[in-house]
Amino acid sequence: MTNSDLEFHAFCLTNTGSRLDRFATAIAGRVKPGDTVADLGAGTGILSFLACRAGARRVYAIEAGESLEFARVLAARNGFLDRIEFINNRSTSLVLPERVNAIVGDIHDTFGLQAGGLTAMMDARDRFLAPGGVLIPCSIRLMAAPVEATEHYQKTIDVWSTHVHGVDVSPLRALAVNQPTPARMDRSQLLSEPATLATIDLMRVSEPHFGVTASCEVTRDGTMHGICGCFVTTLTDAIVMGNVPGESGTTNFAHAYFPIESPVAVRAADRIAIRLDTHDGTAARWQVEVTRDGRSVARFDHSTLHAKAPSMHSLRKQADDYRPTLTPLGALERDLLVRFDGTHSAVELESWLAIRSQSLLPSAREAAAFLKQTIERCG
Repeated sequence: MTNSDLEFHAFCLTNTGSRLDRFATAIAGRVKPGDTVADLGAGTGILSFLACRAGARRVYAIEAGESLEFARVLAARNGFLDRIEFINNRSTSLVLPERVNAIVGDIHDTFGLQAGGLTAMMDARDRFLAPGGVLIPCSIRLMAAPVEATEHYQKTIDVWSTHVHGVDVSPLRALAVNQPTPARMDRSQLLSEPATLATIDLMRVSEPHFGVTASCEVTRDGTMHGICGCFVTTLTDAIVMGNVPGESGTTNFAHAYFPIESPVAVRAADRIAIRLDTHDGTAARWQVEVTRDGRSVARFDHSTLHAKAPSMHSLRKQADDYRPTLTPLGALERDLLVRFDGTHSAVELESWLAIRSQSLLPSAREAAAFLKQTIERCG
């Protein structure tokens, strides 16, 4: 755990508007005395504590990161230890001892759920939720609007059109323009009203991949630098929260900024068509077309697949006919795992590794880190 972990969770607990108030109301209305609850991405455990206060008999606080230790400390101080089971793992790797009456999860990001969050929610729903159980949140509406973002465009895109100490860094601009970034947009920067791309019903959605479209009418003259992505989440019934510019007092989350290759001047009454394809928040393609009086003025096609510069070797590994063989480091790990038989101490393993790995891990520090990582994953 680091200072940045504390800083992030301090923000989540104290500087996100009425977000936690809304979660508290939703949980109090849905979790009944005696219920069981799973908290996905529990973090500091705040939603688990709210479930306990609502009367939950047992809460499974699931968190893959080290912040779960914060939750243990807070649970001990606030009297919740006897009702919370802390599970330091990914939810998709777990089998719970019982089905739960409610699943809660504040696993949001700038544009809906975090990367991998939709898959995690669907998996938990299908394997953890009892018949008649509830999800909090229950749906997410994804929205988008063309945006004028001169300063952000300069900082994230045009910064790569320069020379730094005589070094031409412009080849990296092609990567940057295919990479969404967090940004804070004012309502005054929007060039149209936000349009709904999709509403995801978390109780029914069955695929993490979807393609959605929206059409916007430009409301003022300006320069479009890309698309602002935002969301509105329904926790339960009429309790909502979101980060739509101008209406983000319920979360204080930043927005998702999808850049375009070059800024384009737009006029009031222009039409802007937006298509977004996304896979579980881990990959995205966005296509934008500006039309004026029925004629195309500009068209853009971007994808996060173009935001990296993969080697041919890494690409070959993705082929269906690729036949993997152990690398020398892989063989070392295999031999190390054989010794994970309950008879060798960490000190003994480190001594063995120091001799065995001299050509592969010549630094004692690297060898120790290799052992630690292997123990954390497999021991």
